[in-house]
Amino acid sequence: MDPLVIDVFDALGSPMFRLPYTSCNWSDTINDPGSLNVDVTYTTTTMKVPKGLYNQLKLWGVILAAHRYDPATDSEDVKHAGPLVDYRWDAKGRRLSLLCGGGWSLTSVRLVLNHALDTGWVDGDVLVDDEHPAGAWALTLTGSYSDIARGLVAEAMKWGALPITLPPVQGGTRTRTYSGYDVAKVADRLDDLAKLADGDEIRFDPRIRPDGSLTFDLRSQPEIVDHAWLEGGTLGAWHADLPGQRIVLSSVDGKGSGMTNQVYVIGGKHGDKTVMARVTDKHSALPLLIQSADTTHTTASELATLRQYAQSGIAYGAYPDETYSIEAGEEYPVRPGDQADMWVEDDFLGERMLKLKVTDVSGSSDSDWLTIQARERS
Repeated sequence: MDPLVIDVFDALGSPMFRLPYTSCNWSDTINDPGSLNVDVTYTTTTMKVPKGLYNQLKLWGVILAAHRYDPATDSEDVKHAGPLVDYRWDAKGRRLSLLCGGGWSLTSVRLVLNHALDTGWVDGDVLVDDEHPAGAWALTLTGSYSDIARGLVAEAMKWGALPITLPPVQGGTRTRTYSGYDVAKVADRLDDLAKLADGDEIRFDPRIRPDGSLTFDLRSQPEIVDHAWLEGGTLGAWHADLPGQRIVLSSVDGKGSGMTNQVYVIGGKHGDKTVMARVTDKHSALPLLIQSADTTHTTASELATLRQYAQSGIAYGAYPDETYSIEAGEEYPVRPGDQADMWVEDDFLGERMLKLKVTDVSGSSDSDWLTIQARERS
């Protein structure tokens, strides 16, 4: 296996230099930026970086990518990449600690604003009513959920370039209108889309092009599955019950705090009116009526949208939040969203096959094992 290297790119993905590092670890999660942590202990080699690291490693001005060459695909396998968001210099220990986000982080520094406001902006009161149309204060996007996610990012890129590659337009009949005076982050509105009962999974996959530049591919699909280790499938199931497979069940965590069978969702207020929706799981197997409230959608004013959020809460709350922690050799190219059937023989679980969906993947430079978090597929 080729060594893991870390390259530094500028804010738009152009290559700058290779970073001599001491250690690193990364974590990827569905519908989340993930993170990359890099430690650099100053040595003679480090000091030779042109212009010095302090002058080069500017917050939000560079992107770090941890990757290694994959001979199977004759390309660079990017484990994680993201903009530099924090650093700490330990002067006594001569150690620099860098924290990077992910591609999703780039959308956290842009607001959902119609670009027409850039030239038409006027400081003062914003009045929107029957006599004063919203005009440029409204950003209306149509199509599939993927198209709406694409539209949010595309509008953000009109305000300034980002190293993001957009997917093709799919077409569809869904519509979302975003009010500029809400000054919401693009990342938050993408998260809202992902939380709908029938919403997409969203990822920004880092990719190093043949010319050496870096881009993040926006992917928005009902379910993103890069690999499927399934019983009877091409890749075959995982066997934690057999020696030599480099698949190990580490732990199982079950939490009941998120369980519910009746969800109330509170939306936006209009004068003295508040939009609310409720969904009840009438076929719930739970022995108790467990009520819960979702108050995070105060800008949503469409009743149908609120019901979608309530249905999503019912779907996630119908079962315990069971998380399976698994260790897998890095020869398994596991990504968040992947599926796996895993055979186990365990004192607590017994002998069974778990039908899993991967939600989190993390790794480090000092180990050829991945740490995986998964839940059972519905």
